[in-house]
Amino acid sequence: MTGADHTGSDDTEYRLAHLRDRLADDEVGELGLRIELHGTHVTVRGTVPNQQRRAAVERIVAEVLDGLRVHTDIALADGRPPTGAEDLP
Repeated sequence: MTGADHTGSDDTEYRLAHLRDRLADDEVGELGLRIELHGTHVTVRGTVPNQQRRAAVERIVAEVLDGLRVHTDIALADGRPPTGAEDLP
């Protein structure tokens, strides 16, 4: 890639890889989140077990991707036990 073609995407890809590592290794241990680059912004989506974990993920995302446009779509898992029998076909 020539210098004229470089738009910072190498830096962004490096930061996304670093984010994946931090989310897997830090206090959150989240491997199931999807991190996607869409043109000029990043989307982080998935499900976490509780609000504290979501807050920790959002904090790490903000630290690593500071300065980038980021959209998070992180849902909370429903940890309640089933209320009835499951009907199977």
